[in-house]
Amino acid sequence: MGKINDALKKIEEERSKIKQSINKQSTLETEQNNCSSEFQKFDKDIFITSDKLNSIPKLNILKPDDSSGIDQRVVTYYDYSSPISEQYRMLRSNVKSYFKNRTSTAKITMSKPSSGPKIFTISSSLQGEGKTVTSVNLAIALAKDLDTKVLLIDADLRNGCVHKLLNVNNKPGLSDILTNKYDYSVGVHPTQIRNLYVIPRGETQEHPTELLGSKKMNMVLEQIKNESIDYVIIDTPPVVHFTDASIIGAKTSGILFVVQSQKTQNQVINRARDVMNRTHTKLLGFVLTQTEHYVDNFYGDYNYNGKTKNN
Repeated sequence: MGKINDALKKIEEERSKIKQSINKQSTLETEQNNCSSEFQKFDKDIFITSDKLNSIPKLNILKPDDSSGIDQRVVTYYDYSSPISEQYRMLRSNVKSYFKNRTSTAKITMSKPSSGPKIFTISSSLQGEGKTVTSVNLAIALAKDLDTKVLLIDADLRNGCVHKLLNVNNKPGLSDILTNKYDYSVGVHPTQIRNLYVIPRGETQEHPTELLGSKKMNMVLEQIKNESIDYVIIDTPPVVHFTDASIIGAKTSGILFVVQSQKTQNQVINRARDVMNRTHTKLLGFVLTQTEHYVDNFYGDYNYNGKTKNN
C-alpha cells in the first residue's frame, strides 16, 4: 500500500514505546464503560437494509470461542455465511454500485473521475443507533471482496470504539496525528482481517471539532487520496449533537446515515438532514438497523451455507 507498507516497520518501533506505558487490558476495560451507550441496544441481532427493505430472520449471536479478542458484534468476522453478514454484503454492493454509477456519470459529463480511494463517512442522528458496528462490519465486508484494500478511520475523538471492536491498540491514533507533527501513516494499524487497516481514535480530546476542521486534517485526507487504497470509511459522532460529522462529511463523498428502527423519530432525522444541508454535505443513503420486519421463508429451501436442506 505504498507509503503505508513502507512505514509499518518504522511505526512498530514507536508503537512499542507507547505499548510499554499502556496497560492494554485495563484500557479496554475502562473504555468498555464509555462505549456502553453505543452498544447497549445491540444485545439482540443487528439488521441492516439500504435503499429498500431487506429483512432477515432473527438469530442469536453466541459468545464466540475465539482468541482474537474481536467483539462478538463483528458478525462478518465470526460468521461470514450468516444471514446478517449477507445483509452487510448487500450493503457493500449498494456502496460499490453508488461509486460505480458516480464514475460513469463523470465520464458522461466529461468531468475527470477521481482515481484515488473512494472516501465516505458513516454517522447517525443520535448515539446508540449502531453506526460504529455498521462501519466495522461494512469495512470487513469490503475488505473480503477480491483484492480490495480498506482503511477505517475512527474520527469520533470523544468516544470512538473502533479499536475495541477490532481489538487493536488505540495509540497512536487520529488525535495523536492531528496534535503532533506525525505523518498520518504512524497511526495506521493492521488488523486481524486481511486488507483491512485502521486509524483508531487515539487520545480523547477536549476540542475535537477544531482538530477535525484543521488544516492538518485536510492534509491527512489529501495524503490518503494518493494511496493505493480502494475504500476509506470514516466513522464520526452523531450529527445532531456535534458538528464533527458534517465537517468530515463535507470533505468526503458524503454520509451514509444509520437509523435505528422504532427508535429514531422523523423530526430527529429531519433535523440531522438540515444540519447536513447547511454544511453542503451529501446524503448517500440510509442504513436501517434493528428492524422487526420479516419475510416468511426468506431463504426458501436453502440453508445458510447455500446447500439445499435435502442434500
